[in-house]
Amino acid sequence: MNRVRITALLSGLALMATPVVMGDDLSDDTAITITRTWNQQPGGWTYPMAIHVPDGASPQGGLPVCILLHGNGGNGPDMIGQYADQLSNHALVAPSGYQNSWNICGENSDAPDVDMVGDLITMLQGFDNVNPKAIRILGFSNGASLANRVLLENANPGLDTVCSVVSQLSDVMARDNRFFRPAGATSQKQPFCGYQTEITPTPGRRYLGISNENDGIIPYAGGWSPVGIVFLDSRNAAYEIARSTGYTGKPILGNGERIGNTNVFKYAYPNDHVVHLRGFANHGMNPTQREFIVDYLSNWPVEKEVDSDLNDDGQVNGGDLGLLIAAWGQLEPDLDGSGLVGGGDLGLLLADWGSKP
Repeated sequence: MNRVRITALLSGLALMATPVVMGDDLSDDTAITITRTWNQQPGGWTYPMAIHVPDGASPQGGLPVCILLHGNGGNGPDMIGQYADQLSNHALVAPSGYQNSWNICGENSDAPDVDMVGDLITMLQGFDNVNPKAIRILGFSNGASLANRVLLENANPGLDTVCSVVSQLSDVMARDNRFFRPAGATSQKQPFCGYQTEITPTPGRRYLGISNENDGIIPYAGGWSPVGIVFLDSRNAAYEIARSTGYTGKPILGNGERIGNTNVFKYAYPNDHVVHLRGFANHGMNPTQREFIVDYLSNWPVEKEVDSDLNDDGQVNGGDLGLLIAAWGQLEPDLDGSGLVGGGDLGLLLADWGSKP
């Protein structure tokens, strides 16, 4: 049995983690041990981990891995059971939260779950059969809120996609055109549950948010929720995430684009880097939404032909350079696939200078 262990000690605000990795490939019987201490578990508590790795040889570059985060009252093995057949081209890792919940604000758990997921991402990147640049997160309900926290708070560049199902951003995480993480312990007795430290999210990631107009737990249009916090309007939440990736345009509102003959509507930012689906599946998903998740994860990263002739005049020259500089820091033209226009794109354009594509 392969074994991976991280033990973390919490002393005040200081965290110490020491990873020990034995074994080259991630497999169903790999033992991943992440132990954390906090006020509810001063002697330490170890997160249970369920793992599923598809049969057969891994693709060149390694398998993408999807971390599955259950809803309040759920568990990791059940999440594996739901998605093993659907995400058959991914390795799946599903931790279970303390008291079967994740710490956002008023849950049963006060555990340092964002740190746990960060450790898990780093550990997964060390396996030979894992693509270290293709770590994804799929969270449902309470797990979706944790996925949103990780999206905003974790800086690991290998996390490339986050899918959040029936829990958009709340105002504890995003308000006044800014993003926040907890300054210490979370509590409903504190303003915004203690989310007072401003943060800058890592750009370039893809995001899929799924919400339903008839959800009786998380209000689609925003406002107070039975879970005890205030949520943003789902469409505005998607815009805030798009803005965090470098998008500078206007929010996409209105009715959205109907998917086929279904009652699911799509709101897509450039290149589908950020997508919101509006549906009517209560606090759950319908088949169209489930299928969209599978396609969204399976079709990324997308290999595309690089064309440095941005103005289509038949030659790479100063006109193309001007267009690239004008788009600096935006989503397109992203020649190197990094998610934003930057130095890598400039290098590719200069390498093609004078050529005729």
